[in-house]
Amino acid sequence: MSSQEFQAAYTSIYSTGTFLLQYLKEFRDGLRIQGDESQGLQSIEDEINKALKALQAQKYQVAVIAAMKAGKSTFLNSIIGADVLASETAACTICRTDVRHIKPGETPKLLEYREGERKPVILVEGDAGKIQQEFLRRTREIREKGNPDNTTRFEIEHAIEAISQLSSLTGFTLVDTPGPNEWESANFNINALKQTALEALRTCNAILFILNYASYKDNAVADLFKDVVENRKDFIAENTGKIYFILNKVDQKTERDKEIVDVIKDLERELVGFGFSNPVIYPASSRQGLLAKLIQQGKATEKEIKDFEDFFSAKYAERDEKGRRVIPLPEEIAPRALQDSGILNIQETVIQKITQNSGWNLLSEVVAEIDKAAKAIEDTLNTEIKGWEMEIESLKEKVEEYRKRSENAMYKVESVKKKVET
Repeated sequence: MSSQEFQAAYTSIYSTGTFLLQYLKEFRDGLRIQGDESQGLQSIEDEINKALKALQAQKYQVAVIAAMKAGKSTFLNSIIGADVLASETAACTICRTDVRHIKPGETPKLLEYREGERKPVILVEGDAGKIQQEFLRRTREIREKGNPDNTTRFEIEHAIEAISQLSSLTGFTLVDTPGPNEWESANFNINALKQTALEALRTCNAILFILNYASYKDNAVADLFKDVVENRKDFIAENTGKIYFILNKVDQKTERDKEIVDVIKDLERELVGFGFSNPVIYPASSRQGLLAKLIQQGKATEKEIKDFEDFFSAKYAERDEKGRRVIPLPEEIAPRALQDSGILNIQETVIQKITQNSGWNLLSEVVAEIDKAAKAIEDTLNTEIKGWEMEIESLKEKVEEYRKRSENAMYKVESVKKKVET
């Protein structure tokens, strides 16, 4: 099932439940006028509301795990469709960061959760640039001072472009986890950082491992897979269908390098050796995908447009009638560049997988609840109708009795009149 089919089913179910609630309200209002509070119908209404809230509150989490320099932040930004997560040479992911989808028009925020405090601290509100700048500043501060505030995780509230047309996935969250490079930091609890990444394997609907095209055989990558396999071996065996590998930065391939298909075959052998059977691998150019999205949205800065022209535009050059090499404008080639980046394919595949694994089960449960409620309303309505019919029959009998009494009375009156006349 595609994400569009899931959205259509979701919309149909939600509108049916809403219609049923409206009908139920009218039904109850009618009974209330007659002095019947119909408490039994209140429980039916509560069940419908509960089912619809479950539909809206369903969480869909996608964990992203990578060694440093794999391009994880850029990949996440390409899915989000905004340059909101910072990327620099030093490791940036010091603890779990959740990117939670909000509706377009709502104000993006950066929140920080601290141990022992129930409410998060709002670090900044505003556009992606403000959030990125403050996030980077705060990350550096924590790393340099050794986390004196006991920060446990960050949360970024921002619209995620990948699901902007899917209201059925309002609970969609990208989970950015610390990689093995961060685990070695002297200022942090190594076991806690490692556990954060490994816990994502158990709780999330899909897991994406981001690998650098140029260094997928590095020791850091080997350490990552070694820890994952050792700590989650049984889980991996049972959930291979929701694990994906992204071979990132394929745009860095030179003419002297092996073909991408050959690199993927080599990577498959590596992953099988680590314990991942039948690994699913997608090549991607996250930077190309991100810049193409920003250009399409009209949100790219001058520097981002220049980067796109410098690194990606040349491959789309064409020859004019005189044989001269002509490079199209960025906005003209952005849609094709986005498609070629592999990001759209990854988005659709992952979204399709999480809706299959979790979404359709939820839809089935909500349909069952709505069907149950509809039948309960029908039973109540039939009971009321029977009640009204019983009252009508009783009234008919009384009317008939009154009519007979009236006729008898009239007969007696006529008899008296005749006697009087006689």
